[in-house]
Amino acid sequence: MLEGMHHISISVDDLEEARDFYAGLLELAEIDRPNLPNPGYWFQAGACQLHLTGRRGRANETSIPGTGAGETHFAFAAFDLEPVKRRLEIAGVDVKDGINAGLGLRQLFFRDPSDNLVEVFCTLEES
Repeated sequence: MLEGMHHISISVDDLEEARDFYAGLLELAEIDRPNLPNPGYWFQAGACQLHLTGRRGRANETSIPGTGAGETHFAFAAFDLEPVKRRLEIAGVDVKDGINAGLGLRQLFFRDPSDNLVEVFCTLEES
């Protein structure tokens, strides 16, 4: 059902300080980041990416409306979101399903039982 972990996104208080920490001290390779409405930096960490998102006071102030993106979360890649969505909804999980045309993705956002934000996505060609 899921292909594997794709990225972990964390919201940080000071983007430049966090960038220096992850790129400088930990020597992660900075990668291109699309033009998104919230500020941030992306890094490659082996097979997984680390996404940093700037936080102004509260995480939801930098969120992408209706999704939860911009908050600290982790994301799985999948080939087909329908079985994932169906399974979650049958279990009573509230799923936000949306298209991010700018990134060419269909994304599901939902919360685990401990209120952690989880994303599962696929490319629009695969959805």
